[in-house]
Amino acid sequence: MAGVAAAAQVPAGGMFGGLIAIIPFRRRERWAWWALWFYPVFWTVHLVGGLPPGRDHLHQVVFIALSLVGLLAVARSAVLPRRRRLRPGHARDK
Repeated sequence: MAGVAAAAQVPAGGMFGGLIAIIPFRRRERWAWWALWFYPVFWTVHLVGGLPPGRDHLHQVVFIALSLVGLLAVARSAVLPRRRRLRPGHARDK
């Protein structure tokens, strides 16, 4: 029975991350950027701890690298607050 539960967690985790990446992350919502840090942390813990899935660790290294590249590539725009765009004719100091 534990195998069935573990098998259900894989697609559920993928759907969780996929939905966050497709909707709020693409909108540059700050919380989504932070939530997606789950993936590099998850795969690093599995790599360092020798945890499953699988005995080859190549896929874990690839997932860590891809998730870090994706998160760090947009880090500046994801973390820094958005600047409000001023309408023409409005002074910034008002």
